[in-house]
Amino acid sequence: MLKRNLLLPAALLLSNIMPAIAQVPEQDQVRSLEWVINTAPPFHILDGPHAGLGICDALIDVVDEHLPEHKSNRYVLPQSRIRKQFQNKENQCFPCMIYRPIPGDTIQSQPTHFYYPHGIITTTENARRIQALHGNPVRLTSLVNDRSFRFGYPDGRHYPAVQSILDKALQSDISRIAHTGENATVAILAMIKKGRLDYTLEYQILHNFDKAENTGSNLVFLEIAETQGQHVLGAIGCTNSAWGRAAIEKINQVLPQVRQHPDFLNVLGLWFSDAPESGPYLELLRERVWQAEE
Repeated sequence: MLKRNLLLPAALLLSNIMPAIAQVPEQDQVRSLEWVINTAPPFHILDGPHAGLGICDALIDVVDEHLPEHKSNRYVLPQSRIRKQFQNKENQCFPCMIYRPIPGDTIQSQPTHFYYPHGIITTTENARRIQALHGNPVRLTSLVNDRSFRFGYPDGRHYPAVQSILDKALQSDISRIAHTGENATVAILAMIKKGRLDYTLEYQILHNFDKAENTGSNLVFLEIAETQGQHVLGAIGCTNSAWGRAAIEKINQVLPQVRQHPDFLNVLGLWFSDAPESGPYLELLRERVWQAEE
């Protein structure tokens, strides 16, 4: 009886230790950080005068700098393939996702920075027509059902804050063109300039990139009523698997240093203007991301 009583505490002790031991192989699975990126400036800028100065390029660089014990691989893939690989549970991380606290096909890090909400990018001439018919700020619910305007967007692109608006617009009642292939976002802007499309739905930073790359661009950015005054948190997303959860745990450990690294802040300052809000972007970043984690 005494021997059985002595074995019981030992068994309880082992049961408490085993979960910690079980986590070790999961951590060991992260031999390298497998980054997937796409040609979507200014998130990633692969060529031209601003090559390497994309927001997500800088984010990867700084994360890699703070996790030197891991190798780092980067693969340039179409957005549709990246999405498919997440669904197939392949080991990968995408540096610039919209932050979602509840995991799905991906699991997100803590927030890294924030975006001003999506708006309309169109020509100066189209802007006058759109605002005359659909208000200022633009009522997206009204615009997407106006068949006289052609809407273009990258294939596989989703807009969480307004996706329900797009989904409710029947295909027969909306002129949509999905662009496939590399450099889809830049290609869409070129189509708008040539009159083959009328507008796209994008972040303001793409408009800022176009102005930086093309002197005398005739494109303008219009706020939309449905998201005016809101902001969107960005985060790193990895596959929702044992590997991905371990990778995110490691990334979260260094995020306080990553978010305030001068190289990352300089790139954010390059692409984010202070409009549409009165406060400077970097001050709002401190309030909405840094202090929110304290």
